[in-house]
Amino acid sequence: MSKLTVKEYANKYQITRQTVYNQVKKGLLDTVEENGVTLIYNEDIEVSNKSKDSCQKFVKKLLKRIDKLEKQLDKERESKDTLILAYVDEMKSLYLPKPKTKKAKKKKK
Repeated sequence: MSKLTVKEYANKYQITRQTVYNQVKKGLLDTVEENGVTLIYNEDIEVSNKSKDSCQKFVKKLLKRIDKLEKQLDKERESKDTLILAYVDEMKSLYLPKPKTKKAKKKKK
């Protein structure tokens, strides 16, 4: 098991240093302090190319699925908006204005 500085850990996992500090604060990362420097224990895990390929394929499938669902959601929103506008127009056509009343003229004396 190796140890990385906060900066190295952040760079390795493509996150900000603040995120690393937050994870340390929450107790999500094992740390040690050496010479005033916070070091994070990092498990070196070997991942085979086959595993990487299958993960990448899975991620691509998920991204395609997300894209499809977002498009479906956009269509649903458009449909809902169209329906609401149709209801509003219908309500406007049903609205009957108040009859105008003539004011009685005051007689001059």
